[in-house]
Amino acid sequence: MVYEIEKLAKNLKAARQKKGLSQRALSALAGVPQSHISKIESGVVNLTLSSLTAIANALDLELALIPRKVAPAVRTITRSVNNVPQATPEVRKEIMQIAKEIEHIKTLKIDKSTFEGLQRQFRELQQFGNLIQSSDVLRSIRENLKAIENMGSTPALREASLQINRLRHMLAHGVADGNQVRQPRPAYRLDGDDDE
Repeated sequence: MVYEIEKLAKNLKAARQKKGLSQRALSALAGVPQSHISKIESGVVNLTLSSLTAIANALDLELALIPRKVAPAVRTITRSVNNVPQATPEVRKEIMQIAKEIEHIKTLKIDKSTFEGLQRQFRELQQFGNLIQSSDVLRSIRENLKAIENMGSTPALREASLQINRLRHMLAHGVADGNQVRQPRPAYRLDGDDDE
């Protein structure tokens, strides 16, 4: 039983560090004293259910009771989710700046349906933010969005929307920033297949 608690404490600490939170920041989010979090992570104090729930919620973790026989499958899925690449700070910064620029464009007198298309394309792009490897293409999008204010034209707005859509499309199909193509895996392979 002690091993399971130590393992849980270790997992909570790893989740906190992965989110880039200090114990103090986690304390503020969870409403659990920082000294208590420190003791939990070092295994000095037993973890109560109320503390576990508060800390898990603050770390965007879900507590669930699952049947023991499906635990290996759940662990496999969890490992695959934990190995998802994270966006770089530069990419996150550019995405936030694009979002601000789009909010600013909203205040301009522009075609409403075209603007809504731009917003939709950007929301879809944000779902692939962790796959963007370089902030250069995002910077280019942001510069095009800034140009809309100067030009105030629907064609410029459409071009920015198309640029966002192209990037999202490339990411969805395995092209990272237009440079790398993920090769499809064959469904099967025949021995002695020498068609090349």
